[in-house]
Amino acid sequence: MSPHGDQRGIALVLSLIVLMLLSGPVLAFLAAGALEPRIARNLGDAARARWLAEAGLEIGYGALVAAADADDSWGGLLAGAGAAAPWVTLPGLAAAALPGLSIAEGTYTVSIRNDVAGDANDVVIMRSTGAFNTAARTLEVVVRRRRAPGVPAAGVRALHAMSNWRER
Repeated sequence: MSPHGDQRGIALVLSLIVLMLLSGPVLAFLAAGALEPRIARNLGDAARARWLAEAGLEIGYGALVAAADADDSWGGLLAGAGAAAPWVTLPGLAAAALPGLSIAEGTYTVSIRNDVAGDANDVVIMRSTGAFNTAARTLEVVVRRRRAPGVPAAGVRALHAMSNWRER
């Protein structure tokens, strides 16, 4: 017998304890490493959804200007709006893909509503929602239509402006 008593197997017990202590941080690093690509993909999807929403605002703005120049008002576009459903989707801009891209590469939807129900002050609120994979971003802007100074007659080209951007 040795003077320190029977110590056979203590190395095995100590190595198992050290292995268990080190396995916790290793598993945490592995979990974080598996999560990072998902976070990066979600961030990229959210950025693309915002870009689609911004593109939808620009395309919707062009549609508003064309409609106002054609009949001197936005009344035709707002005809379907009501108290229960004030938002009206612009024609052809519901879940639309950007020109040259497929729907799988993201869509946008543009809708408008009058700023105050029933008024005719040539101010509307336009909302665009971009969607890509599971991400969606919504932007709203105020669009104003003003006649050139000193030209009150209808049928005269008006000045259009977007302001008050807001992300929802």
